[in-house]
Amino acid sequence: MIDLYAAPTSNGLRAKIMLDECGLPYTLRSVDLAVQAQLKADYLEINPMGLIPTIVDHEGPDGKPLTLSQSIAILTYLAEKSGKFMPPHLAKDAIFWRDIYSIATDMTGVLASMMAITRMKEPHEPTMDEFGKRFNRYLEYWDGLMADRKFAAGGEVTIADFAFYPVVYRAKTVTPEYTQGCGNVDRWYAEIHSRPGVQKGVDFA
Repeated sequence: MIDLYAAPTSNGLRAKIMLDECGLPYTLRSVDLAVQAQLKADYLEINPMGLIPTIVDHEGPDGKPLTLSQSIAILTYLAEKSGKFMPPHLAKDAIFWRDIYSIATDMTGVLASMMAITRMKEPHEPTMDEFGKRFNRYLEYWDGLMADRKFAAGGEVTIADFAFYPVVYRAKTVTPEYTQGCGNVDRWYAEIHSRPGVQKGVDFA
């Protein structure tokens, strides 16, 4: 059994979607970021950096418990554990990993800044617009890639799709004006969004 400590942020959604898509049994242990539960002593014992998500796999490698943080590391670990969504031909593909890490660092970082601005008492619109235009530029890059790709990494669903989907999902929910004009991304998004595992994965209720 796996314990998932998460909240419905882009990073948290990645881990939960992956667990639901892989069909691995897990227990969701929601971390309330609004009350800074990630900084409380009991959670810091699990993740001293006070970040989400974290998984605790009580049946990890060689049957020993494993505690793991960082959403992309979690996706990779769960792919290896389940034997799903990590085709061997991509495991050592530098372009594949370049794109995944760009999603995790560049896009997610910009989106986090946009989310922080929306929560300000008086959001600074010029700053929001600057980050929003940068986010849309990243989406345009992906729109070009997906002109001849069905999924994020090519012709099959991989962890790249589950890394990317939560970023677009959160942006479309909170700042949809910065997700416009990317028809190929929209086509891909609709297909991933319709997957039962993804629908279950975004449900934190």
